[in-house]
Amino acid sequence: MLDLISFVKEQNLLNKDKEIYSLVFQDKKYWVKKARPTMSSLSHKIYYKIFKLEIITPVEYKSAKEALKFETSKLKKFEALGINVPKIVYKDEDFFILEDTGRTIHSHIRKKDTKKEDILFFIPKAIETIAQIHNCNEYHGGAQSRNLTYKNNKVYVIDLEDSFDKNIDLKTLQYRDFLLFLLSLTKIKANVNIDYEDIINNYINLTQNYEFKEKLKSLARRISLLIKISKLNFVNKLFGQDVKSFFKLFDSLYNLKMDRK
Repeated sequence: MLDLISFVKEQNLLNKDKEIYSLVFQDKKYWVKKARPTMSSLSHKIYYKIFKLEIITPVEYKSAKEALKFETSKLKKFEALGINVPKIVYKDEDFFILEDTGRTIHSHIRKKDTKKEDILFFIPKAIETIAQIHNCNEYHGGAQSRNLTYKNNKVYVIDLEDSFDKNIDLKTLQYRDFLLFLLSLTKIKANVNIDYEDIINNYINLTQNYEFKEKLKSLARRISLLIKISKLNFVNKLFGQDVKSFFKLFDSLYNLKMDRK
């Protein structure tokens, strides 16, 4: 262990401008994450005050040492709850070392040549993990596909440094998690139809968070005019793939079928 720590400290000098980096020690891969503060910009806070959108809920300010302590504590808490997280090999006030947990879900599904069967494999696994977190009365804080990794048939949760004002209720933060994940799917470049309604129903069946469907539909209604404009041929031709995928998501949300009670 001491040899690994000494090696990491030497590497820190070489990677002084990197907050997160990987290294290989004795044929095993690790990740080093340096202490860094968490905060939202003033403009971010102003936009949130004006629009009150959960997706732009500002993160809580924490100093670098506070953020490191929060994240390592949350990693241990998640592990105790049975949620797959990287093992903490070492930590001090300035950095901590994690075992490698494979490539991100994002890297598995984002490329143009990604096969449909890969997307249909990884998305449900990611949803199961997000649902597991929520069913444990927890939230991720940044549940994009890039903050979930896959290794040995398991999905792991990474980057748990963000926290929020104590007055924000848990359901709001869980809804934010789920919406962030849906938005991260708009980065997929493959020409594959994403069935958002099926993904949403899958999540709801696992969590019983039925109210999230109405919240998503309501969010889409707020930009319904933009959705209609985006469908005009001469407008649509101006958009890049990311923007087209964004409007495709929100069109799906707008047309969600509500369950009759």
